[in-house]
Amino acid sequence: MLNHTLKIALVSVIAGLAATGIALADCESDMNQLEKALQTPNLTPAAKAALDEAKTKSVAALKKDDDATCHKAIETGLKKAGIPMQ
Repeated sequence: MLNHTLKIALVSVIAGLAATGIALADCESDMNQLEKALQTPNLTPAAKAALDEAKTKSVAALKKDDDATCHKAIETGLKKAGIPMQ
C-alpha cells in the first residue's frame, strides 16, 4: 500500500512539474513572436510603443510564472500594433 501511495505522489509531482514547463514554453513561444514583431521594418511609433509595453508586461509575468498574463500582454500588444497573433 505504501509503495502504491508513493507512486501516486511521484506521478503527481512529475505532472505538476511538466505543467509548469509547458506554461513557460508557451510564454517563451509568445515572447519569440513578440521579438520577431519588434524587428518588423517601418513600425510606427505607436506600434513600437505597444510592443515595448507588451514586452515589459510579459517579462514580469514570466518571472511570476503567470502564463495567462504573459500571453494576454503579448496578444494585446500585437493587436495594438496591427500584427496578427500566430
